Amino acid sequence: MVPSAPAPVVLIPGRPQTLWRLPAVANFALGGLGAGFYVVTAVASDFLPAPAITLASWLGPLLVLAGFAAVATEAGRPLRGARVLTRVATSWMSREVWIGGAFAALALGEFVIPHSLARLGAAAAGAALIVAQGLIVRRARGVAAWDVPLMPVTFLASGLVSGAGVYLLVAVAALDAPPDPRVLAAALGLLVLSAFTWLAYVTWSADPAFADAVRPLREGPTARAIVWVGHAVPAGLLALALAVPLLAEPAATLAGALALTVQLRVKAALILTAGRLRPITVARLRLHRRVS
Repeated sequence: MVPSAPAPVVLIPGRPQTLWRLPAVANFALGGLGAGFYVVTAVASDFLPAPAITLASWLGPLLVLAGFAAVATEAGRPLRGARVLTRVATSWMSREVWIGGAFAALALGEFVIPHSLARLGAAAAGAALIVAQGLIVRRARGVAAWDVPLMPVTFLASGLVSGAGVYLLVAVAALDAPPDPRVLAAALGLLVLSAFTWLAYVTWSADPAFADAVRPLREGPTARAIVWVGHAVPAGLLALALAVPLLAEPAATLAGALALTVQLRVKAALILTAGRLRPITVARLRLHRRVS
């Protein structure tokens, strides 16, 4: 029998990262929400003029810019944030700002020269913005829970689900429009894909540092809230809305509210709960006695 390799010696235990706190959560949550809402609305409207598009064309950019404003205060010197604009060749933070600016300009173009191609461009920029935010987190090599290839996909799924949640609330409550069965079916499919993406993420690696960091997202009350309250229950409500048209409006409204609320919690959990620095370890530690 081959003896197992000794466990690595931990020199410095893993600890929570302190660089990104609530302002960063606000940026990722609001940015994903605003961009996701526009993308979902544009696709649901077939990139044609609609009351929901008009709303998304100003609300989406407003949420994204609010997120940028929040994260600019992270270090206490917001004017230094202008430096990030010059590092587009090397920094995903810089690319995020430029893509976010392009998204805002294209979306707000609805009030200047409304056109389907502009809406398509804004939707593409919105999706790219969410992916860029995921890549910012992905490049944080020192945080085990973030340094996984699936992180940009996880961000994209979260942004689209939260955007779909807002769309369902807006379409039913604010615009007083009956839920379109096609939209309900698409939102249901999006929730299913998001659930599989999330489960793939929290079980991605057997690396002890990763497993320890995402344990609260895989087990316990937060994990149950994300999987059941944020995915399973809204999916069931949307299935009910499709099966029983008389219940479509209340079911879709509740599904949207749950999906939106839990996805905001997802961003907070990813940054604040799972954001733990890798422990510093060595494979073997030998202490040699000094001979005098």
